[in-house]
Amino acid sequence: MKELLYNTAKKAGINLDDIQLEKFQIYFDLLIETNKIMNLTTITEEQDVVNKHFIDSIALVNYINLSGRRVIDVGTGAGFPGIPLAIIYKDADFTLMDSLNKRIKFLDRVIEECKIGNIVTVHSRAEDLGHNEEYREKYDYCLSRAVANISVLLEYCMPFIKVGGRFISYKSEKAEDEIKQSVNAQKKLGCKLIKSYGFNLPETDISRKFYIFEKNKKLAKSYPRQAGKPKKSPL
Repeated sequence: MKELLYNTAKKAGINLDDIQLEKFQIYFDLLIETNKIMNLTTITEEQDVVNKHFIDSIALVNYINLSGRRVIDVGTGAGFPGIPLAIIYKDADFTLMDSLNKRIKFLDRVIEECKIGNIVTVHSRAEDLGHNEEYREKYDYCLSRAVANISVLLEYCMPFIKVGGRFISYKSEKAEDEIKQSVNAQKKLGCKLIKSYGFNLPETDISRKFYIFEKNKKLAKSYPRQAGKPKKSPL
């Protein structure tokens, strides 16, 4: 897997060193092993994991520098994009949040066995953690690869970001309608889409896009709304 990842990353303009490649190998092995007894991902073929999970997660380094920043990954699932980015940015502080405790336990095992010292994990729903003063408006960047509508993601993620900080949504090229529908959410949550970057995963026909939202004012205390409300009634 290491050689495949090294070569694919190089095609994406990213150079990985031996230490990073070893950490990715351990992560890959744990992902495949644990997935046999727990539903972490439907993507299990080596080439697919490399492209659709690892490269997709780290492609951000070509556009945004997270060095020295405080970053939260909301709805991290099996650790994407947080763990791959933490492997690359050793000097950034990452918080990985997920609502399922068994996934958090898997992430803790990956962090321990890969010896990744710049990640903490949190078991919580975004709607609850967003009101916790320890996490509210404390991050430079919030990331999410979660499969949810942009308007919903904005309500989940904006509570964690400092004024002037940014939310980065990992999406497919087909998310333009979601962006148009999120204008009201952007207004109510004090943020604005400032940029987007499109790219293709190497040697595939898969198009991906990063949407960058900047937070321009403090968030009203009423957001996020109570658990389940953002998804049921998007802003």
